[in-house]
Amino acid sequence: MTTLVQTYVEGLRAELIAAPGFPAEVESSPVRASTRQRPQVVTLLLGLETVADGSISRVNRAREVHLLVHTAGEDHIELSESVFEAAHPLVMGFSAPGIVGIQELRTDEPKYANGDLLRQVVTRRYLITYQTDEHSLSE
Repeated sequence: MTTLVQTYVEGLRAELIAAPGFPAEVESSPVRASTRQRPQVVTLLLGLETVADGSISRVNRAREVHLLVHTAGEDHIELSESVFEAAHPLVMGFSAPGIVGIQELRTDEPKYANGDLLRQVVTRRYLITYQTDEHSLSE
């Protein structure tokens, strides 16, 4: 069975892939993304989740979704910011069953890979608030 949050990530990936002129390749694996030689690659990962009581037999879940932009080359700021600019309205406008709201949390500082400063990863964090049955992650 697939959890609701998994369907949200799959739906977000599909929207990024389908967006006309989206500047980055979308990859499901951060390991594969970090080894690609493309100048811009995006991955979506799940982060921290908090749970609070909701109405009777429902709970409110707030789950971080991390949008990682992997860049290769010398113009990291331009490469990563153009991806964030294209992805942000897609993430903020995403809707699916159970979602109560989406908010942007923060963007982390760049991290460099391979010791040569030619590969960088920047993470923007979003929070998806959604509701489930108190005994289920998929309903």
